[in-house]
Amino acid sequence: MKNTFCYIVLLAAVLFTACESPEPQPQPQPQPIDDGLLHRSLSVSDELFNNPERGFHKAFECHSSSITPLTEGTVKAFYNAGYTLIHIDFYMEDYRDKLIEESYLDAVRQSMQALRNGGCKCVLRFAYTNNENQSPREAPEDFVLQHIAQIKPILQEYADVIFVMEAGFVGVWGEWYYTSDKYTGFKQNPITDEDYESRRHVLNALLDALPQERMVCVRTPLFKLKCLRISASDTITRAEAYNGTAKSRVAAHDDAIMANSSDLGTFNSVTRPYWEADTKYTIYGGESCPPGSEASCEKTLDQFLKMHIGYINNDYYRPTISKWLSGGCLDQIKHEIGYRFEGREVATTKNPKSGEELKVKLSLVNVGFSSPKNPRDIEMILVNTANEKDRYVVVPDNDPRFWFTDEMQFVEATFSPKQAGTYKLYLNLPDPKPNLRNNPRYSIRLANENCWDETTGYNYLTTITVE
Repeated sequence: MKNTFCYIVLLAAVLFTACESPEPQPQPQPQPIDDGLLHRSLSVSDELFNNPERGFHKAFECHSSSITPLTEGTVKAFYNAGYTLIHIDFYMEDYRDKLIEESYLDAVRQSMQALRNGGCKCVLRFAYTNNENQSPREAPEDFVLQHIAQIKPILQEYADVIFVMEAGFVGVWGEWYYTSDKYTGFKQNPITDEDYESRRHVLNALLDALPQERMVCVRTPLFKLKCLRISASDTITRAEAYNGTAKSRVAAHDDAIMANSSDLGTFNSVTRPYWEADTKYTIYGGESCPPGSEASCEKTLDQFLKMHIGYINNDYYRPTISKWLSGGCLDQIKHEIGYRFEGREVATTKNPKSGEELKVKLSLVNVGFSSPKNPRDIEMILVNTANEKDRYVVVPDNDPRFWFTDEMQFVEATFSPKQAGTYKLYLNLPDPKPNLRNNPRYSIRLANENCWDETTGYNYLTTITVE
C-alpha cells in the first residue's frame, strides 16, 4: 500500500513538472534584409487640399426658362474655396414636347468649357423640372431619346470634365421617381419588366452617348438590377471591373444618404450588400436629406466606408452635415471622402552610378473611403536638377483604380541615367485626357509633407545623387 502511494505521488510530481510552463526563451530577432536599396520614410500630411474627382461638391442649375450658363469665374471661385466638383443640373422646362433649341445647347457647351478653363469637373444631370407641382414632370420617351441624341456630341467633346453622369431625365429632379406616367409613359412605381422598359431605353441611350470610360449613376440598386436584368448576387468581379460593359459602367447616386435605415427606400436588406460590393468598382455619391435619423458619426463613417463614397453635396442637407460637425467627424469625412494617398516610404539603389540601373520603389496607402474610379495615368519621373532636359520617364505597371482602402501599394521603376549629377524623383498621376494632362489642377496630389509641385502637378519623393 505504501509503495503504491509513493508511486502515485511520484507520478503526480512527474505530471506536474511536465505541465509547468517552461522558462521563456529569447526569440530570434528578424534580421534586416539587405535588398541593395536605401530606404527613406516619407512624412504624412494632415492638410486638407484639392484633389480631382472626389469630395464635397457645390451645386449649379441652368434652366431653359432663364438661360444662365456656368462661368469660368464661378468655377475658379469654387475651386479656390476647396471644391473640385460641381453638380450641374440642366433643367429643360421648355422642351417637354419639342427638340432642344440651339441657344440652350450653347449654354451647355459654355458651362462645360467653363469647367475645363476653371479647373473643376462635374456631376452631370439633365431633367425637365425641379417642381413637384409642374406637369408633366418629364418628356415622353421618344423626346427624351431625341434629346439625349442632341447632347451626345457635347458629352463626347467634354467627357474630360465629366466625373460622372447621373441618369436623370425621368421624374422631378431627374431622380426616376415622381413621374407623370399618365402623360409620358414612365411609371412612378415600376414593377414588371415591361414597366422598366422605358427607363432601360434611357439608360442604354446614356451609356451610348458617353465614352466607355465614363459611368452613369442610377438612383437605387433596384434600377440597375431591373434595367440590366441581373440579380443581387451578380456583383462586379475584379476581372469585370472597368471593362466597358453596362454592368461595369452603371453606378450609384443616393439622394437620401443617412436619412433613415434604408435611406428612404434606396435599398433593403438584399440590395444594400449588393451596393456595398458593387461600389468597390463603381462610383457612389449623392446627398443627404431629412430626417437624417441615421446621421450619427459612427453610422455615417461605417456606411461611407462600406459604400466606398466618392462625392456628396455640400449644400444639402445642411442639418445632417451639422450633425457631422457637432459629432466631430466632419473633418475626417472631408479628408477621406473618395481617395487619399499617403506615401509611406521610397527606396532607391544605394550609390547609383551613371550608365547603370537605378531602381526605385514607392510604398503608399489609400486612407480614403474609395479608390479613383475613372482612368488615371501614372509615371515615375527622374529629373536632373542642373539640366531639366535630362529627364527620364517610366510608366509603372499599376492602375490606381485598384488602390483600395488600407491596402499597401508598391510602385516600382528602373532608370538608367546617362549622366552623373543630382536628380529629383517624382510620382506623377495626371488625368489621361489630352486637354487636362498637363494641368496640375487635374493631377492627384499625395498627402505628404513638402511633396507637391503646384506648377507641374508632380509629387516630389526624394533627391538622388548619381555618381
